[in-house]
Amino acid sequence: MKLSELNQGQKAVISKVRGRGAFRRRIMEMGFVGGQEVGVVKRAPLQDPIEYSIMGTEVSLREREAELIELFDEENNVEQILASEYHGTKDENSSYISADRVREKIIKVAFVGNPNCGKTTIFNIVSGLHERVGNYSGVTVDAKTATFKKDGYKFDITDLPGTYSLTAYSPEELYVRNFILDEMPDVVVNVVDVTNIERNLYLTTQLIDMDIKVVMAMNMFDEFEKSGDEFDWEQLSGMMGIPFIPTVGSKKIGIDKLFERVIDVFEDRDPVLRHIHINYGKCLEKSIRLIQDEIKSPDNYELTDRISTRFLAVKLLEGDADAVDKVSKCSTSEAILNLAEDRKGRIENYFKESSESAITNAKYGYINGALKETLKKNSTFDRLRATKVIDDIITDKLYSFPFFLFLMWIMFQATFYIGSYPQEWLESIVSVFGSFISRFLPQGIVHDLVIDGIIGGVGGVLVFLPNILILFFFI
Repeated sequence: MKLSELNQGQKAVISKVRGRGAFRRRIMEMGFVGGQEVGVVKRAPLQDPIEYSIMGTEVSLREREAELIELFDEENNVEQILASEYHGTKDENSSYISADRVREKIIKVAFVGNPNCGKTTIFNIVSGLHERVGNYSGVTVDAKTATFKKDGYKFDITDLPGTYSLTAYSPEELYVRNFILDEMPDVVVNVVDVTNIERNLYLTTQLIDMDIKVVMAMNMFDEFEKSGDEFDWEQLSGMMGIPFIPTVGSKKIGIDKLFERVIDVFEDRDPVLRHIHINYGKCLEKSIRLIQDEIKSPDNYELTDRISTRFLAVKLLEGDADAVDKVSKCSTSEAILNLAEDRKGRIENYFKESSESAITNAKYGYINGALKETLKKNSTFDRLRATKVIDDIITDKLYSFPFFLFLMWIMFQATFYIGSYPQEWLESIVSVFGSFISRFLPQGIVHDLVIDGIIGGVGGVLVFLPNILILFFFI
């Protein structure tokens, strides 16, 4: 339940404060912290703002600000929770409750990852559900939700659609991004296919720009170990400020450790967790900083209270339509958008390519640099490198068509030349079998039905079976 939903005269206990930046600090300094009792004094004639009573004083909040403050549900026995976490003394006449005495019991977790990374498999294990899984993009077409309990915490988990990035090009990408920005999950579990870590980390860099709490599940770790590659994932974890946990979703390995780490991150006690800024280089960083400063205008609190200004700045430089739409509602939108266009032009002139390509290249530059220090490929088992060499040849703009025609010729010849031998054998078998049965049947309707209809008809189809099998083998 949100504070904005509380009616006049009602009281409740604060569960957690969402939001970010200056808003979060300011609101907590005024006493809106977990465990505090808050009541609605009155609403303005137009229902906004709302006056609240907390810690013996009255504070007015806008409805949009109150939406970022969550309350304990009625089903929770708040007094019992507070009592069980009591670690000190308390004046009977005081409504203040030490933050050390309150342990939040509900953790909202969102599963994010590339298609086919095993995200839904892990979700099914922890939720007890059996959602569809598959090896093609777009299997998870909408969000699946479930709850489970562990170590005294209740987890509200959401399995979001598989996506390669958080741009606004597809419905899945936009849905995932807006869910994270609007619902503000406490922790995002970024599930990655560790056998293709470079490609999967691109999405991770965008989560870093969003300045949210992330735990990474390095899934399919057993397959990675078979490759013989050496990966100092603990060093990479420290470099990125994100806790990494090796998992094998199909075998239920590492799942308990994953959620133990989620609890540590939620409680801000994880030793690895820290927010970093990906360095995009001098030109890009200057543009990002200038746009951030413009977005941080005090009049834009409704936007900056919810969304990282750095994330918005990067997306504006990429020409992201959804980011432009969000910024256009700000009071200083014209100045922000004009500045973004000016900086995009400077970037494109500097890099001689689109600003979006420049940022993408910078992200992959960061990823390549980090993996160069932490990942050592096994040269005797580099399947990806061998695949790339083959792809570079047979998909070349000069060689691809001759290769295609050559392979079509091989398939045609194999289907009809090799297939002709078993075809002749089957024809002989059908003929001999028909002659044998014909001896026992007198001439007439039954003879024609069995010999010409059943045996001849089935045999006529059966003789093509070798050709069909060879054709499907090539397909």
